[in-house]
Amino acid sequence: MTQLDHGSSPMHGHGKAESSVVSDEERIGLTSQRAQELIAEWGYNELPVIEVSLWYVLFLQFTGTMPYMLELACVIALACSDYPDFGIILAMLCANGFLGFYEQLKAAESLAELTNKMEQKIAVLRDGKAEHLLTRLLVPGDVVLLLGGVQVPADIEWLEGDILSVDTAALTGEPLPRKYPSDEHGKLILCASTIRAGEAYGIVRKTGIHTEIGSTNVDIMKDKTEAKVSVFEERVLLAVKIIILISLLDVIVIFLVQGIAVGQFSSTGIYTNLLTCLSIIIAAIPIALPIIMQVTMALGAGKMARLYDSVVTSLPALQDISSMTVLCSDKTGTLTTARITIHAESVWCAGSFTKQDVALYSVLASNRDKKEDAIDRSVVGYFDRVFGAAGLAMTAEYTKVRNVGFNPIYKRVLYEYTHPKLGRIVIAKGLPNKVLDTADGGVDDAADQWKCKDFDLLRETVKKVDYDFSKAGYKTLGVSVKINDGPFRFVGILPMLDPPRHDTAKTIQNLVAAGIEVKMITGDHLNIAKETARLIGMGINIHPGESTREATQDRNELIKHANGFAQVLPKDKREVVLVLRNVFNQVCGMTGDGVNDAPALSAAQCGIAVDDATDAAKNAAAIILTAPGLSAIYSGVVESRRIFRKLKSY
Repeated sequence: MTQLDHGSSPMHGHGKAESSVVSDEERIGLTSQRAQELIAEWGYNELPVIEVSLWYVLFLQFTGTMPYMLELACVIALACSDYPDFGIILAMLCANGFLGFYEQLKAAESLAELTNKMEQKIAVLRDGKAEHLLTRLLVPGDVVLLLGGVQVPADIEWLEGDILSVDTAALTGEPLPRKYPSDEHGKLILCASTIRAGEAYGIVRKTGIHTEIGSTNVDIMKDKTEAKVSVFEERVLLAVKIIILISLLDVIVIFLVQGIAVGQFSSTGIYTNLLTCLSIIIAAIPIALPIIMQVTMALGAGKMARLYDSVVTSLPALQDISSMTVLCSDKTGTLTTARITIHAESVWCAGSFTKQDVALYSVLASNRDKKEDAIDRSVVGYFDRVFGAAGLAMTAEYTKVRNVGFNPIYKRVLYEYTHPKLGRIVIAKGLPNKVLDTADGGVDDAADQWKCKDFDLLRETVKKVDYDFSKAGYKTLGVSVKINDGPFRFVGILPMLDPPRHDTAKTIQNLVAAGIEVKMITGDHLNIAKETARLIGMGINIHPGESTREATQDRNELIKHANGFAQVLPKDKREVVLVLRNVFNQVCGMTGDGVNDAPALSAAQCGIAVDDATDAAKNAAAIILTAPGLSAIYSGVVESRRIFRKLKSY
């Protein structure tokens, strides 16, 4: 890696793309001197750490309505030489203060975990030569080499090389990788994505807090530095403030009446008057209430962890889940399994072929060892469901001769086998139109070219079946087969979808019955979101995420009445939560499992990280589920309401 030429491109079997339109000056990368200037201008490629003094945090625990009243009572008791009362009140004040300080320390630890990450390195072109530099030293204008397995450290524009297969689940929740560059997704690869396959050069465009994911993480860190007060606690404190205000007015009246009418402003009577006022003040303040609330919630949190698979990391969230009115949920990995699966009932077969034929030929064109490949894994799973244990013996009869792997230009794979009875068999699997006619959309340079038998009769039918599946939110795979010297024959189409979890529909029913509205917020495509909503019994009034980005009253009303949003960015999820919470005064819950869910999890009164969530999601959430699916949430709602019935009775 020395200097990028227009013709240079690392090719390893992946599709080659044209070079990006970038000036020659940008292509040669930066000098070290210019990089230092840009670091001074843009800062390091990292998230800033918000420092909060522990002494200041401790001081804040002794400010507020109830602490001020207890402190006033301490002063009066001390002035009257009532040392026993002074000691008791001071102990209560310190106990409440240190309990609050402990909660703040836990929040600070979560913040530290969020910002703590391993140092990573990447190949960068500096001073005309390649260097492996820490990713925190990247600046806009750096030219970097992106390889399979690399996590994208900044917002990077593809420059030249292979067409990259990029896992964007951290940002979009999509279970299948995207191709960059492409007409659909452009050339800008966002920070926190992962390169799955290919090698290409890219130019850094944004770093640190200026990236798409970085700007949302700044919001999370700000949330972590703020004390969380639940809706229930706010209502309790409002009632306490009213009681204390009334008692203060009562004390002033009694103090004046006793002093003026009874003559207790004398040197001897003033102490009696003050003690009377002190007694009223102390009686008016529910001194034990904070401790009772903390202990009750701590016991409840322990029970939630033991019996309901819910680890509570922020006690105010335990209060809020009991009064939650709307639950915003991510789709992939939360409502669904996050594992692309063949929808067996909908498999379409061409001509005389059967579903068993489609299962057999599709698995022969797959690799059982590629467990990380979502497509092959789903095909193997479908084959195993169709044939069971006998399937392995059936495929063992076929001897592989060769295979041509997938690349985004050909849009298909090809496997050739020999069989003791059938002879030579060639199987193609890929986009239905490309395995029906390899010249569809333009002739490519692959060695194997064909047009399936009865192409003219099948073309419109296959096109319509494929369109109907796509409209319903399914990804599709076509399969064709050639036996000996015969023509290729189209076998069928496999529809794929990330299926709902087995308990999702029932849990949503229970939540709605408990008075909690459920909204789906996903980065996946709109048609996929609607089909998933239909399968789990949710409404399909789902809108694209871009409709949430312009702050208007109509936008706010749309957020309130919609059943969900699709094709959203992390900041869109957070915006939906904030509108529901701040504009409509809803007690808002949010569930999710990915980096893309973390900003919204942090903004919600009750952020819930589901089972197998990423560390970023867990650190941003207030409740962490240890069992898959949403059923633990409903159990948590029921138990938390039981806990707070006890507090209300107090």
